[in-house]
Amino acid sequence: MKLSELLNRLLAETPLTVSSVSLYEDFDLPEPEALMQWELHWDISDAVAQAALANNLSDRGASAFAAWLAKLCTGWSMPFSNEDDVLRLNAVFGKAAFGDPKEVVQLFLLPDWETFDEYEAAIQAGVKAAFKAASAMG
Repeated sequence: MKLSELLNRLLAETPLTVSSVSLYEDFDLPEPEALMQWELHWDISDAVAQAALANNLSDRGASAFAAWLAKLCTGWSMPFSNEDDVLRLNAVFGKAAFGDPKEVVQLFLLPDWETFDEYEAAIQAGVKAAFKAASAMG
């Protein structure tokens, strides 16, 4: 899977699309564990933050959503992100995706892309809810 395809699938229920998310490089991700690359975290975070700002999210909301989505994919935390906002978005995601605010998924830990396919609708619902919550951040 290409990074652009993954982001397109993750963001399908939000106003953000791959055409609005400008990646520095479209990495090939043969298996989910390839998401653990540090540079992917930065690429995802930067691209999603810019697209979120262009979609009228506040600086705080765009930063939180971008940091949260990058962490969801790669497992890496950003040293300057507001961890309280990221944890809040984790809880919103878990409740919307799995009915439990403590339920979180880390995409890089999935055994294969077929597992992602099985949970895609739930993950998309969680990403949509997290985007909505980030949109409300002032």
